[in-house]
Amino acid sequence: MNPYKENAKLSLDQLIEKRCGTGRYQVLALSILVFIDLNDGCELILMSFLMPILKSEWQLTSLQIQVLTSIFYLGMVLGSILTGFVADRKGRLKCIYLSCIIQFFMANTFLLCTNFYHMIFARFGYGFVYGFSIPLTTTMISEITAPDVRGRFLIIINFFVSVGKIYAFLLAFFCLENFNQGHWRLMMSLSSTTSLIVGILAWIYLMESPRYLMGSGQVVEGLNIIEEIIHKNENNTGIIGKLFKTVQPEVSSDPFKGSKYGYISAKERIAIEKWVTKVFRSEKRGTLRELFSKNNKSTTIRLWIVWFCINFMYFGQLLILPFILGQNKKTFVDYLITVLGEIPSIILSLLIVEIPFLGRKNTMTISFFCATIMHVWSYYASWPYFFARFFMKECWAMLYPYSTEIFHTSNRTLGFGSSAAIGRIGAAISPYILIPLFDQEAHLPFLAFAVSSVISMLSTITLPYDTVGKSLDFQNSEGEVESNKEDEIKEIMMVLIEKKNQN
Repeated sequence: MNPYKENAKLSLDQLIEKRCGTGRYQVLALSILVFIDLNDGCELILMSFLMPILKSEWQLTSLQIQVLTSIFYLGMVLGSILTGFVADRKGRLKCIYLSCIIQFFMANTFLLCTNFYHMIFARFGYGFVYGFSIPLTTTMISEITAPDVRGRFLIIINFFVSVGKIYAFLLAFFCLENFNQGHWRLMMSLSSTTSLIVGILAWIYLMESPRYLMGSGQVVEGLNIIEEIIHKNENNTGIIGKLFKTVQPEVSSDPFKGSKYGYISAKERIAIEKWVTKVFRSEKRGTLRELFSKNNKSTTIRLWIVWFCINFMYFGQLLILPFILGQNKKTFVDYLITVLGEIPSIILSLLIVEIPFLGRKNTMTISFFCATIMHVWSYYASWPYFFARFFMKECWAMLYPYSTEIFHTSNRTLGFGSSAAIGRIGAAISPYILIPLFDQEAHLPFLAFAVSSVISMLSTITLPYDTVGKSLDFQNSEGEVESNKEDEIKEIMMVLIEKKNQN
């Protein structure tokens, strides 16, 4: 058999699955990074709680409330776009711990806000850092996990957004008197502690993504990170060994030059170098042009539409519910019940995310259809919006892994970040549409959500393919890296050179 063809079958996904498995390091990384998303979910709720209080305390007009709401989302748009350009060039890890530390300080700027203009600065700055951090956790986790657990790990990350909302409810319960008054500055300051803790833990315990290092030409450094993961996953016992596919490390008789532990052989290094050459041969790192290349254009446009619509619905409901509940003299417990509607959807997502005939794409399509029905029903009755949140969260849970896996490593953070940025535009314009609708009729915004659900459903139906069971960095619908004559000539030359060196 042609030695190149044999080695070329080894991709980074296969190396991670074959050598690393799923063990302590991936679980540790997940345990740290989920708190970024917990904090994100917390801040979304707290920001929505702020609006009725500031309107009452500072006697703000509806236009000023709209400006404060949209300026937060505008900051998120710019932050989400910037993170792609930075993280795809400078790495994931530095961006993670720096964004967490900055987010801690930005959250505490709310302590100094005494008027409308101070609040504009604080909400824009915080929104910017918040938007910057959004794509980082999913990108990092997707690049260090094996394909058989990747979808579930990404859904767990999304689950902690809901946990963060419950945490926000607890902060509001202890700091606020009702939806219209309370110690909101203390509430915002207390919420900042998780960012500081995550930033410190990430700096101490986490390593750079090996896939990013290899994509940037640092193959040996990336392989050494893989060996570190193998070493940390050694002798997995207890619940980790029972829940995940673990691999016992074996020292190679012919380790590659520069190997720290000797787990990866010289042949495996050659195979990975060839894989890197083929996969990253034409990719430009962190460029919008690549998102609109022949392979990506259709997917990018459809994903942007879905992200725009789901943000309009999801954040729009977070914006409008405190006004509806406050008008009806409801309590924080009523708000919590609505948020709890997200929890069962996460459990369902974990069960079906890796089922081929459902997976990411079909589940999103079905969930958007059901959300449409619930939103229309919510216009006539109050209680169905509990189920509307269930189906919207189901869409979110599947959109996270799909949007992360569909883009190439060279542009993964930019692809996810630009999608999130377009989504935040949908969130930013929501107050200018929903608040006037609410002023006209309290439940009218739900009809706007129904229209967005229909548009999203049509977009997901026309997505080219699902990512279930496919490796990262594939180039076509069959999940394989495309090749050409030039590549084949280079491959033959590499084989001849290797044989000559061996002789």
